[in-house]
Amino acid sequence: MNADEIETLKKKGLKLTPQRISILKMLGKGGHFTGEQIYNEIKKKHRGISISTVYNTLNAFDRTGIVNSFEADGMRWYETRTEMHVNLYCTDQKRVTDLDVDLAGLLANLKDKGINPEKISIIVYSGCNSKV
Repeated sequence: MNADEIETLKKKGLKLTPQRISILKMLGKGGHFTGEQIYNEIKKKHRGISISTVYNTLNAFDRTGIVNSFEADGMRWYETRTEMHVNLYCTDQKRVTDLDVDLAGLLANLKDKGINPEKISIIVYSGCNSKV
């Protein structure tokens, strides 16, 4: 077991289980995953795990701020990047990637309107070919 995953779960008050640690470790590799992708990978190591256990774990991670979740193309995606940023859904490749976009103008505009966002979820849909 990795000390980073254990410490993260302890800090958030979540029970330490081998399944939770494995899910967090997979998410910690970076990238964007659907619950089904995570389930298919995790069940290789934890044969008895159910898809509901994976989704319950992901919901707990989302609720406690360990992961960010968002919907794109009718699917819920999960990532460990929790600071405000823009996600690009590549419609031709059915995948998600992060876009490095300066959000300062948007945040300043919101602040001018008296809005202090807790979370911003921006998903851009585009064909990517192999540009991104």
